[in-house]
Amino acid sequence: MKALLLTDLYQTWISCKFYLLFVAVAAVVTVATGGADEGNMSSFMSVYSMVMCSMMGMSLMQLDEASHWNVYAQALPTTRKDQVSSKYAITLLCFGFVLVLFAVLFVILALVGRMPWAMAGVQTAVLAVLGLLAPAFSLPTMFRWGSNKGRAIFLAVIVAVGVAAGFFFSTFSFDSFSLLTIPVPLLIVLAALIPVALFAGSWALAVRWYEKREL
Repeated sequence: MKALLLTDLYQTWISCKFYLLFVAVAAVVTVATGGADEGNMSSFMSVYSMVMCSMMGMSLMQLDEASHWNVYAQALPTTRKDQVSSKYAITLLCFGFVLVLFAVLFVILALVGRMPWAMAGVQTAVLAVLGLLAPAFSLPTMFRWGSNKGRAIFLAVIVAVGVAAGFFFSTFSFDSFSLLTIPVPLLIVLAALIPVALFAGSWALAVRWYEKREL
């Protein structure tokens, strides 16, 4: 498992540096534009960064299939469960990095008065939901039917979540939102419970499907 994880980390660094560069640019743009009146750009950059990084496990799977590494790996002293877990672990690492980065930026913007605390909490919750929900739906299908179908599922989920998030931000009033009504920490926890459960179930389902798949 450790060897597979290190292999995926090296592959991530070699093939997916653009993701890290984009996240760095997005962080700068978020700091420069974040605010009650200019929050749309910071929302877009943070969400798009999370979308890109949640694709890391899927991108690695496509590279594995292109080089037939997923077939060669069967000759190694590792189980299919280890191979699945490595991709999920990489996805979680990328998810955690982006979530913590932008959560800290949102808190800083809130502390200096450039973003309402409610907006900082809601945007963090949206990132948490998006970062776990998309791979939770797409990774099992990729392990069951291959990367092409899995990516199609991923894009469908992203479109649906993006439309829902856009509608939410266009209709939600942060000025009238009261922290006394729904505490922001509670909002973040509640928003994360369902995606976490789905991600854990997705992990187990991917292991089961991949163990039955003919390569």
